[in-house]
Amino acid sequence: MFKELKLTRLTIINIVVLSLLVGVFLSPLVYGGFRDYLRNPLVSDAEPLPESQQRAALAVQEAFINVYRKAGPSVVFIKTNVLVRSGFWLDLYRVQEQAGSGFIIDRDGYIVTNNHVVEGARKIEVVFHDNTIVQAQLIGRDEASDVAVIKVPASDRLQPAVLGDSDTVEVGQLVFALGAPFGLDRTFTTGIISAKQRQIDNSSYSRIQTDASINPGNSGGPLINIYGEVVGINQSIFSTSGGNMGIGFAIPINEARQIIEQLKSERRVIGRPALGVQVGPPAPSLREDLGLGNREGVVVIYVIPGSAAEDAGLREYDFIYRVNDEDIKTSDDLIRLVQHVGVGGELRIQMIRRGEQMTITARVGEATPGP
Repeated sequence: MFKELKLTRLTIINIVVLSLLVGVFLSPLVYGGFRDYLRNPLVSDAEPLPESQQRAALAVQEAFINVYRKAGPSVVFIKTNVLVRSGFWLDLYRVQEQAGSGFIIDRDGYIVTNNHVVEGARKIEVVFHDNTIVQAQLIGRDEASDVAVIKVPASDRLQPAVLGDSDTVEVGQLVFALGAPFGLDRTFTTGIISAKQRQIDNSSYSRIQTDASINPGNSGGPLINIYGEVVGINQSIFSTSGGNMGIGFAIPINEARQIIEQLKSERRVIGRPALGVQVGPPAPSLREDLGLGNREGVVVIYVIPGSAAEDAGLREYDFIYRVNDEDIKTSDDLIRLVQHVGVGGELRIQMIRRGEQMTITARVGEATPGP
């Protein structure tokens, strides 16, 4: 038989209070002990990975640093003042500041950038890697290729970039973009060649695609390989947000070389390729008068005097149905071919004039450049 214990209410209260006091004093000690037990072995034994295990990573890191040190001094930040129209009904204008990048190509002071960086600029300033600011002169720009050349005074202090061979780049190859995105000059980003010979417009010029971060302000800056050589001129991005999405494009430096030399020698604005003719779909009555039947093509509406079209002998109401062995169905087809062959390129035009089929050859001319 167990002896029945009877506890008074006061006794129970004392036991509870005593238990709480013991818990308050002992719990931090118990918790702290477990915490120190769990943490102390990690803290006391923590050490960085030894250099012997990171030699490959250190070599890559050093290579990246060397590329920046090699190419950095040749890259410049370009600031421009552009006059833009601000009034809809009235001829009101304001000066707007724009920015881009570029790179020095020789000690004579020539700097390569994009056409759209300096187009319409009333004032061009170049900021060098040592923060020296110099006013630059526009030498020439090519609207079709989006290449431009500006110039600062010659100096032995200028450090020209090393131009590489863009024909040898391979998909997967490491590349670096150096420039001034959003005005943050001397920004260095890395990526790979994502694709080659991308056709992103109607021109005859291809593009190198890269996932190296390119943003507004990078335009005109160099795309550099692991040797510190320029293989491309950063030019544009594909984006639905306005910022970098990992799809950027650069003008291959081999395609830009001839244009750069032409701009240096001719010192002018080279307009976009143009035939100098206005075309459109033939009206049903005209189609009947010309006896075209259901044949697809475009009819010449107007020939610009002194244009390549006039020199080639095109006339109003000529019906063009084939150019360079490609069918012409709309005016866009003709524009695409003109842009593709470029200034000086030849077009073999097959057409119908007053019921007679004939073929003429036209040499593509140059559109009147913008401001």
